[in-house]
Amino acid sequence: MSGAARDLARNVAAAIGRDPVVLTVRNLSTAGPGEAAEVRRTFETAMRAGGARMVDAPPATEVRLTLSEDLTHFVLVAEIRRGGERQVLLNSWLRSPAPSQPVTSQVSLERKLLWEQDQPILDVAQAGDGMLVLDPLRILLVRGAERQSVPVQMARPWPRDMRGRLAVSSPAFTAWLPGAVCRGNMQPQLSVECSESQEPWLLAPGAIAVFAPDRNFFGGRADIASWGARDVPPFYSAAPAGDAWVFAGTDGRARIYTRGWQEAGSIGRWGSDLAGIQTPCGARILATRPGGGPEPDAIQPYGLMEGAANPAGPALDFPGPVTALWSTGNSAVAVSHDLQTGRYAAFSLAPACGS
Repeated sequence: MSGAARDLARNVAAAIGRDPVVLTVRNLSTAGPGEAAEVRRTFETAMRAGGARMVDAPPATEVRLTLSEDLTHFVLVAEIRRGGERQVLLNSWLRSPAPSQPVTSQVSLERKLLWEQDQPILDVAQAGDGMLVLDPLRILLVRGAERQSVPVQMARPWPRDMRGRLAVSSPAFTAWLPGAVCRGNMQPQLSVECSESQEPWLLAPGAIAVFAPDRNFFGGRADIASWGARDVPPFYSAAPAGDAWVFAGTDGRARIYTRGWQEAGSIGRWGSDLAGIQTPCGARILATRPGGGPEPDAIQPYGLMEGAANPAGPALDFPGPVTALWSTGNSAVAVSHDLQTGRYAAFSLAPACGS
């Protein structure tokens, strides 16, 4: 690996000469984040040794380094872009025999019904001794047998595939809707004020992103508190997984990023809804099944290790599509549309570790 990266870097440095260089790296292989980072370090060091001047911003010659693979070899591709010219150099090395699958502690999901109604449910959030329910028409506060609700009034029509998000800092709360934000208070009575806004939504604790108001996905710019902001391909949902984040792209691929926005692989067998939960046996990703339309769905826990995802417990079946799945820290909120009754139900999903 190191020899292939050094040799390729020397050839690239010779082709570029003393031009300033901006380097970007993608890992589209099964190599783990640590191996991909080592390839980058080795390549960059050899480039500098070959006389290349590495810079952080244009104008400069751009070198796009991609780590990929075939059945027998890892392949390192360097694409040089200079003005209107494009040059491609590559090198490869033999793959070692595939190791056995890592053992991942099993997680079972305990499902608890939070709320059920005829209208679609967008999100549910715990609020002290009660909970808030967000749907396209209202915000509902439930405390025991007590019910308070306020309408969500906006001049513009909602998109067909409606989504929404709640965050509570009791007694205050925020509700994000497509192209709008609502801020309210639960004391002394439930109240709310809504206005048109492109304010970023809360993805999960510590991360926000801008939602495309006329669509059902996020527009592509995400901001993770410890990493900063970056443009990523448009995505439906995102979830934390320990030191990594996973984004469910609108192209059907879930992309894995490690600290500092380093790409660490992708997954093509998941649905569009993801959530991250922290369990006593480590971080886990919850993912829906791929597909779409009105059909039964399931949520499966996975463990993420070295850029690969391994099932980490039995799938939890639902009698219809999962229409929302949100990370809440040590648990997740899932909403399902029952195809037999036509009703929507919100559940809390809490993990229990096994062997």
